Amino acid sequence: MMRRARLPLAVATLAFLISCQSDNLTRSIDAPMYAVSDGAHDGNPDFFFLSPLFNNPNNDPNYEPTAFNGALRPAVEICELGAPAPSGARECIAGAPIKRFAPGTVNVSTVDQQYQVSWNTDESTLNVTKFYRIEVFVGSTLLGFADIDPVSSGKDLKNVQTGEYIGLVDGRTLPIKFRIENGALCATDGTACAAETITLAQGGGVELVVPGEDFHFDIPPGTQATSGGQPVTEVTFNLEVCAGIDVDLPKVGQCLRVTALYDAGATSLNLTLPALISLCSIQEVDEGQQQFVTLHQQDGDLIRALPHAHPNCEVIGARTVESSNLAVRGWNWIRDLAAKAFVPRPLYASTRTAVLHLGAGGETNRLGADCTAPPSVAKMALATCTPAVAQVTPFPSGGRTISDFQFALPAMMDYVDPDDANRSAPAGTSLPTAVKVTDWNDAPVQGATVTFTALAIEGPGTVIGTAVSNADGIAQVSWPIAEGSNTLVASGRGIAAQNNYPGGTVKPFMPDIFSTDPQTAVIVGTGEVVFLATGQVTPLLVRPVSAGLTTQAGNTNVILPLTELSGISMQDNTGIQLELSQAIGVTTWSSSNASAASVNTTGLVATVEGNDDPTVSHEAVITAAGSGVSASIKINSYAFDHFRRFTTLIWRPVAGAASYDVVIEFGNGCTAGTAVCTTWSPSFSQTMSGVGFVFEFVGAQPGRWHVVARDATGAIISTSEIVYFAYTI
Repeated sequence: MMRRARLPLAVATLAFLISCQSDNLTRSIDAPMYAVSDGAHDGNPDFFFLSPLFNNPNNDPNYEPTAFNGALRPAVEICELGAPAPSGARECIAGAPIKRFAPGTVNVSTVDQQYQVSWNTDESTLNVTKFYRIEVFVGSTLLGFADIDPVSSGKDLKNVQTGEYIGLVDGRTLPIKFRIENGALCATDGTACAAETITLAQGGGVELVVPGEDFHFDIPPGTQATSGGQPVTEVTFNLEVCAGIDVDLPKVGQCLRVTALYDAGATSLNLTLPALISLCSIQEVDEGQQQFVTLHQQDGDLIRALPHAHPNCEVIGARTVESSNLAVRGWNWIRDLAAKAFVPRPLYASTRTAVLHLGAGGETNRLGADCTAPPSVAKMALATCTPAVAQVTPFPSGGRTISDFQFALPAMMDYVDPDDANRSAPAGTSLPTAVKVTDWNDAPVQGATVTFTALAIEGPGTVIGTAVSNADGIAQVSWPIAEGSNTLVASGRGIAAQNNYPGGTVKPFMPDIFSTDPQTAVIVGTGEVVFLATGQVTPLLVRPVSAGLTTQAGNTNVILPLTELSGISMQDNTGIQLELSQAIGVTTWSSSNASAASVNTTGLVATVEGNDDPTVSHEAVITAAGSGVSASIKINSYAFDHFRRFTTLIWRPVAGAASYDVVIEFGNGCTAGTAVCTTWSPSFSQTMSGVGFVFEFVGAQPGRWHVVARDATGAIISTSEIVYFAYTI
């Protein structure tokens, strides 16, 4: 069944009155109520107590006539109950039960579809002042229970709820009968499961068929097992579908959860011969990568990539010791699997193209594990012994292991461009940042999930995004850059990177299928690729608006809009619109010399008196201020003091001019504080159509310029006056 209606202890208004050898004692049924839990009493809907304990559940809504599971080895225990809790509920007292029927002593009848033991109450020396509980287990999993109340009232039982008397066999023996249906061991509501108890020495197998998948689990004959050093001869294996293993690799097929239940106290089960899990359905894998697809096993936080093995997709339990030791190299058999002559199950395709398995030297001989966290890297937050997400395998308890199995394509990752490892960018901007995910042969891997985490000085950092690798194997995000040092880590659980192989060659986490040595399992870690970036603080800058300006040909340093300070040299009666490189809210503009250059509230400079006299400058400093910050720019100065020596020239338009030749010279043997020089040398000239020009001046010395206006034929219309400026650095 797939119904799961497990509720807290159901308190039933009934008692079982059992004959015992003791003094007469009467007790009111108004004492703490007696509890029962089975499919007819708000418990496991796939487990039922039968007559004479309860009426047969044939008409119960949870009862399924064809769902009896007679392949299990349950145990029955009778324990003494402790004092009632404030709620009235009772639990078994600590210590051994007063009676235990081991799995081998519980009889099963497939004809009657029931399990049964006969309890001779005389052997248990019951105390009529105590309460007792009958419990049914498979391994360490409790399927159901019923509380009993012994009284000295004759050779029969009495159901206090119905008033019916139930006779004891020979006046002392209670037949305990119960029914277990398929689904009794399912852990998740609404999911199918399959369970069977296997005597390891005899071998056997379990099959789980779910929509789109056919799982086979096989134990070879002659297997022995231990748990915590204690021998284990019988194990109940329960198979069900799980949400998925906790890796960021591309996954192939569904996830299978194998729960092992056994009589021992440790949390791992070690097999002398490896078990095999087979995934018997078609799973599409990219051409050329099918041989790398690897089964992964997850126990708690520990994930291992397992050696490859040949599947058993035909007869459950038919696998032999010899076939389990096949050293299949490279999975070349997968490509030939379609040609194998076996009959597919109904509703499934006629070929099988993937296999699940576990084993050491071909498989694994260990189910379950103590919590072992993957290697950590400084400043990265990694789960240790507490699963962080719902799909992580639950941690095992004594006598119970839980292992999840799923195929995935092993992969590794690295920088797309090694130069991306350490970069610079203006603070407040973003850098495209990417890794490339590849397989063993460096071919792109599509479908891997990469998490990008910006590290903090303290704490685990901030995830800025996740990306799934595309057909080229690229996973990319946009990385916001803050002022100063920035660190971004691209990480993926199961995706190998250089941090996993310090100083060595990076390979995916998987057994080496090309080695001549037997394959061995590989522990899966978390790969990380670290990116560094320096966020450069861009100072607040007053600059000319770029519209209408021409830049110096061949000088790649001159880029508009300007990101560095520029000196401005202007002819008389010209104007220029200024702007701020960053918004600072309400801005106030001012001029240090309004008679030389005035500025309005929008940053428009006008009424300029130019420097046509090399002995006298008409310098004005234009300042923009707001929100506690300010920035300035010099106009027509003989003491420009910024570097690089970006210079902006502005001249008056000439009527009829189609182009302008700007001629620039530098002075030699000049007088400090002026633009008076003994000689002048040409620097360069450039022709343009506009009336503004930005260039980089040659040195810490005076310069001068003039403009030749030409008409459409190239004829000279006019030549302007000479305008002077000077740099001190």
